[in-house]
Amino acid sequence: MWFPGPVLFRIGSTPINTLGTAIALATLIGLLLADRDAKSQGIDTDSMLELSVYSVLGGVIGARLWFVLFNWSYYAAHPGEVLMVWMGGLAIQGGILGGILTGIRLAKKRKLPVWQVADIVASPLILGMAIGRFSDFLTGDAYGIPSHSFLAVQYPPGTFVYNVFGSQPVLPMPLFEAIGDLVILGIMLLIKNRKPFQGFLFLLMLELYSVLRFTLEFWRGDSLRTVLNLKVAQLTAMVTIFIAVGFMIRRFRQMKAYRRENS
Repeated sequence: MWFPGPVLFRIGSTPINTLGTAIALATLIGLLLADRDAKSQGIDTDSMLELSVYSVLGGVIGARLWFVLFNWSYYAAHPGEVLMVWMGGLAIQGGILGGILTGIRLAKKRKLPVWQVADIVASPLILGMAIGRFSDFLTGDAYGIPSHSFLAVQYPPGTFVYNVFGSQPVLPMPLFEAIGDLVILGIMLLIKNRKPFQGFLFLLMLELYSVLRFTLEFWRGDSLRTVLNLKVAQLTAMVTIFIAVGFMIRRFRQMKAYRRENS
């Protein structure tokens, strides 16, 4: 199997980064999908484009800050590497948080319906996460633990995981997560036209992804430090599920109250 590592290919002497290519591809596809749905739902596409672009930037910044924060002992000693995202080190959960905060702020500023916009970006977001995880699979980032399972993959020199485990076969956790993300996307597409209220798709996506991430973390070999015998990503997933379920219950109650008032 072909594993390009951090550099996908070269144009002359110029390296084309695998992670950067994945982010660009995910952003382009996400923008096209969000623009299509915004048009079909009567939302101003210029405002939606602005929100999407800045949310991606906020997501990348949040993903890097999250990773640096939980690896502070290393980056405190190597401050020059904080901005070297091409060397790996983007945490999806931090990216989601950064993107959400940026998106909410801009949606309110542009007077866009926050929950409706959230549903519009839900599918592009989970698809972008799948593309990003496939990039991690190629570079050997977000790797799993060593294993002799038939599912394990042996990475060559030049990949991130090789620097840690050498030629030992490891479980391809980013590939498993990418597949899980696509399953979540399929579920969302199936119920897209039957959602009970605005914001349902986005909240459901957060819940399903958090369950997926919590489960896969048991076999991750590069996870951030643990707290209370759970990995940081697992604790974050638990908090995310709690918050998303809380918002979902609140939205259900708001919808019932609205129907009673208008019946």
